[in-house]
Amino acid sequence: YAEVWAVDEVDHLMAPDGGESVADVATRFAKVLSSTEMEFHGSAILIVSHGDPLQIFQAVLKETKEKTSLLDEVCVLTKSGMIASSILSQHRKFALLTGELRRV
Repeated sequence: YAEVWAVDEVDHLMAPDGGESVADVATRFAKVLSSTEMEFHGSAILIVSHGDPLQIFQAVLKETKEKTSLLDEVCVLTKSGMIASSILSQHRKFALLTGELRRV
């Protein structure tokens, strides 16, 4: 993982061979959550995933939680490349323990 993490810190748009970039993961997660939020509006939603995608999304949530249409905003920002690498590269600060539950 060390090589992939080093690339993540330098360029959030660069994808490892056969993988997704940090920005790609943020965009994909936002799309899924946007449709889930519309379908289950007002309900508690449990998201289960690998640590990296959850950490990436938490970094974006932290930055954009003041937005009124958060998930749409995340989609727009990640697609346009407007989420700075300084935000996306911070996902390592949100490390999760195996099986950890976290409210966001």
